[in-house]
Amino acid sequence: MKLPSVYEPGKYENEVYSLWEEGGVFTADPDSSKEHFSISMPPPNETGTLHMGSALFVVLQDILSRHARQQGKDVLWLPGTDHAALATDNLVEKRLAEQGTSKHQIGREAFLKEVQQFVGGNRDRIVSQLKSMGASCDWSRMRYTLDPMLNRCVNEVFVKMYNDGLIYRGERIINWDPNLETTVSDDEVVHKEEKAPFYTLQYGPFQIGTARPETKFGDKYVVMHPDDKRYAQYKHGDSFEAEWINGPVTATIIKDEAIDPDFGTGVMTITPWHDHTDFEIAERHGLEREQIIDFDGKLLPVAGEFAGMKIDAARPKIVEKLKSKNLVVKSEDYTHNLALNDRGGGVIDPQIMLQWFVDVNRPAVNWKGQLRSLREVMRAVIEDGDIKLVPKRFERTYYRWIDNLRDWNISRQIWWGHRIPIWYKGEEVYAGTQPPKGQGWEQDADTLDTWFSSALWTWSTLINPSLAGDFNLSLDELLARSPDYKAYHPTSVMETGWDILFFWVARMILATTYATGQIPFKTVYLHGLVRAEGGKKMSKSDPDTIIDPMGVGQKYGTDALRLALVSGVSAGSDQRLGIGRVVDNRNFCNKLWNIARYTEGVAGEAQPKAAPKTPADHWILNKLSILTDGISADLDNFHFHQAYQKLYHFVWDDLADWYVESSKKEPRPSVLSAVLRSTLICAHPFMPFITEVIWRELGWDQQGLLAAQTKPEPIEFNRDESGKFEETRAAILAERAPDRIKKLLAEKQAVHRSIETLEKRLANQEYINKAPEELVQSTRQELNAQKDQLRSIETELESLKG
Repeated sequence: MKLPSVYEPGKYENEVYSLWEEGGVFTADPDSSKEHFSISMPPPNETGTLHMGSALFVVLQDILSRHARQQGKDVLWLPGTDHAALATDNLVEKRLAEQGTSKHQIGREAFLKEVQQFVGGNRDRIVSQLKSMGASCDWSRMRYTLDPMLNRCVNEVFVKMYNDGLIYRGERIINWDPNLETTVSDDEVVHKEEKAPFYTLQYGPFQIGTARPETKFGDKYVVMHPDDKRYAQYKHGDSFEAEWINGPVTATIIKDEAIDPDFGTGVMTITPWHDHTDFEIAERHGLEREQIIDFDGKLLPVAGEFAGMKIDAARPKIVEKLKSKNLVVKSEDYTHNLALNDRGGGVIDPQIMLQWFVDVNRPAVNWKGQLRSLREVMRAVIEDGDIKLVPKRFERTYYRWIDNLRDWNISRQIWWGHRIPIWYKGEEVYAGTQPPKGQGWEQDADTLDTWFSSALWTWSTLINPSLAGDFNLSLDELLARSPDYKAYHPTSVMETGWDILFFWVARMILATTYATGQIPFKTVYLHGLVRAEGGKKMSKSDPDTIIDPMGVGQKYGTDALRLALVSGVSAGSDQRLGIGRVVDNRNFCNKLWNIARYTEGVAGEAQPKAAPKTPADHWILNKLSILTDGISADLDNFHFHQAYQKLYHFVWDDLADWYVESSKKEPRPSVLSAVLRSTLICAHPFMPFITEVIWRELGWDQQGLLAAQTKPEPIEFNRDESGKFEETRAAILAERAPDRIKKLLAEKQAVHRSIETLEKRLANQEYINKAPEELVQSTRQELNAQKDQLRSIETELESLKG
């Protein structure tokens, strides 16, 4: 017998992956007459390591790719890595600081060399980890977000937008991170609840509230709602004198509808330089703006005696001075959301800066014969059904984001990344894909937001690399002469986490529709986060929550980890993962292995045509037909969990518990062999390593690798004969049924009650709007789990009642 008694994954997995690569199974062919299927891998940060969230996207995309190959399609799953500008720049700056120097001391060119050396040593590691998860990517088309061909596309799109008036440079309020010394986009700002004092201050005849008294030195405008009757005696433009922090000031009354009369006293002073809402009010009324805090987080001379102090040190001293002047009415603790940079954790300080922006409201995009704004196109492709979001409920979230979308700040004050293709000479400004000719030109020092280059990912990766250096060709000509772009774009599906719907998915829609006139993908499947078993987010700051996919794969086998991940996946909902689920699926792998060993002992390596004779033979072939069609339909509709459940119950219940046991009395080698062959093909997208090992060890690789096999042809069976075995099975179950049914009915009632409670909670619009997003997602996840449990109970009850 070729199959040993125990399956040891570590002995086989690397060798199996090498066989797939050597066999060219993953290589796409744009000239193929087959239907094309394409996925662009969300490029992982090449300076990082594969975490459980990354492992999930690899598993899901690999399942889709292997399934598409089994359907006879030409498949391109294009891999790549991300230069992760902000995170990488920060890591290298820290290394330089440890060496007693900085990027400003060594200069830009030397700094970039340091970064290139740093990232170059990490790229092979992340690729190796992707392969160890079984990723069936076309590695011959590996891309990197800073590749020259991608830089060419980035510059082409920037210049085109600039010439169309969609990219402009202006002084606007942005999110500034003093720690990393750069701007960050609105979507990169996260909020953390914090308790802090809230002060009510006397400002002339008014009482105003603030949690940031350090920003109030320049306040000289009092704003109230025009319909607030409490302040009807004050007219827009009226002025008055008020004693303030550093002496008397002349203040002006401003009436604006942005003020909520029900919040606090209904009156506030504004600090346009350091608050988004205040800035917009000042813009509407043409008010003066004064900077209070510098870009290092220190107070400026306008703060008088507090100038040069850091905020945290200055705040209590400022409050003491206000108290000494009897200007503090009261102080109370309150909980507010502190704005932080998601990438570095630094506290965000809004600042007004001269920055580059993408105008999302200018009607400059020709889409379906109409001139529309970027914002309008982003909404239209979902409303018109050009792009399908799975799950559909995220459409509402997507529209809400678009409705609140501001112009996109795309410039960053870091050196690692795509440098802005703008040059200056005196008052002259030049935008181009190549530097201008002549002396005296100086390129803009800023780089582009990482998401700007990532927004082009689905199509910039498909450009013919050999033509990217030919600047005589326009972007349209490059696309027209790139076979991969013509064959594989728009991509079939974008599979990614719901948490980057706005960071990335929406921006790909924005940039791709504008630059190519095409949608970037036809379907977006959004998976949830992988949380620790207790529900916590896996975090480096809490090591107990982390499950390392590489360590787990080595200990239990990659297939066990893959199955554990897919068993808990539900579109748009988070899942909880514990080692117990991995162990359960290692046992599932062992069950399949033992079935294969039994089959080998009965049938050997031969694969004769199935010749069913007994009712059990016809029954298992009927079940196999249902499985094959069911898995195919589920995967076509992204029902990963349901497909897994069908496979699990077929292998464990139908095949192992019923057919194999019944066949021991009268073995049917041809049926056993045919059923195992088809089962391996069905299981392969989920558990590719063990299925390929069994296929090879049985000598079936003479017909080609399992990874290259198409969907199994149906095997004829007699439905009446199948029914006879089902009757026998039902009779056996009936003998076991009464005690089990009683227990299941009690479980069903409990699950029903739980589902009703969760559905009521999710039907409460106030809960949806006010509860933290993570809590809402957890509730949805729990509801889906309860519904799955109910279906499982009902299926078993139906079977037991016969």
